[in-house]
Amino acid sequence: MSGRFSFTLSAAQMAQAQTLAGWITLIAEDRGMDEGALAAATGLDVEDVRAVLCGAVMMIPLTVLDHALRRLEGRVH
Repeated sequence: MSGRFSFTLSAAQMAQAQTLAGWITLIAEDRGMDEGALAAATGLDVEDVRAVLCGAVMMIPLTVLDHALRRLEGRVH
């Protein structure tokens, strides 16, 4: 699943996206996960995982990031 869509985020949405990406990154680092493991755990494709880990999440919808974090935490959507 690729989160690539053509749209523009507001400043508030960008802050939310960066916060979600930060939590995903923090949990992944805490668990010692590599890109492949993180992709498998979150349902993101490897390209989106790389974007999350770099904080370059402008083109990933908030819902995709939220679902990825929920999967990583083991919470239902």
